[in-house]
Amino acid sequence: MAANQLIDTATLAADSLFHVNGMVAVVTGGGTGIGLMMAKGLAENGASRVYILGRRLEVLEKAAMSIGKPSVKPLECDVTSKPSLQAAVEIIKQNEGFINLLICNSGIGGPQVKRPSPEMTLKEWADENFDVPMEEYTKTFAVNVSAVWFTTLVFLRLLDAGNKKGNIWQKSQVIATSSIGGFNKQNTGGYAYGQSKAAATHLVKQLAVALPNWDIRANVICPGLYPSEMSAPIIERGGCFGKDMIPLQRVGDEKDMTGAVLYLTSRAGAYCNGTVIVSDGGRLGLFPSTF
Repeated sequence: MAANQLIDTATLAADSLFHVNGMVAVVTGGGTGIGLMMAKGLAENGASRVYILGRRLEVLEKAAMSIGKPSVKPLECDVTSKPSLQAAVEIIKQNEGFINLLICNSGIGGPQVKRPSPEMTLKEWADENFDVPMEEYTKTFAVNVSAVWFTTLVFLRLLDAGNKKGNIWQKSQVIATSSIGGFNKQNTGGYAYGQSKAAATHLVKQLAVALPNWDIRANVICPGLYPSEMSAPIIERGGCFGKDMIPLQRVGDEKDMTGAVLYLTSRAGAYCNGTVIVSDGGRLGLFPSTF
């Protein structure tokens, strides 16, 4: 046992297994949607500091106020900019000196196109997709994949410092928010989104092989439909969801997401590395998919 490694005092009681007391966390895209749910769940369950990062400072400040915990700190950061990422790391380093958890949650939906149908000609389908500006297509990968990679890289030394700090029992960890869209072979309107999320999930699997060399774990959460700016049009169109769309007939909520995050970040999930958690009410099982 390392000299700075805490003794495992957890019992089998839920309040012992699932808390994150003393944890220092960073959540990108933490001002809205799933990121906000994650940040709130961590703050409500003992995290000593939760930095929520995003491009819109006013949104982050509103989110922090809505959580109502002094442990939640908004920090403006563009995850597609290396200088912005480095500036955020420097601020957190000065304030804390380390982190225990990085959640790479920022993401965008990307360009939407019509689904292929028997009535559509091959030319129509090809033109529909070719007309998408290449810059718009690749931007989806810049946010959903490249930003996850470079955000992880820039925070690794603070995660390493978290292990050396030994303030919590479980090892430092990277979690990425991917999507069931990365497993779904059937186009739902966003080829770039599905392809980028498949890449993001595989990225985490690669991290899960590389990072244990330095005692850092990597896991991924793949949500289905949860309330967010990205999913709002789908949820509004769907109204009441039948079993043919979501077997559990509802969208996910903050309790569902908090449960998933607390499992991975607490003592309960301390043995997880390379784990993929799907939280979708059974929706993925309705599509041709690989998981």
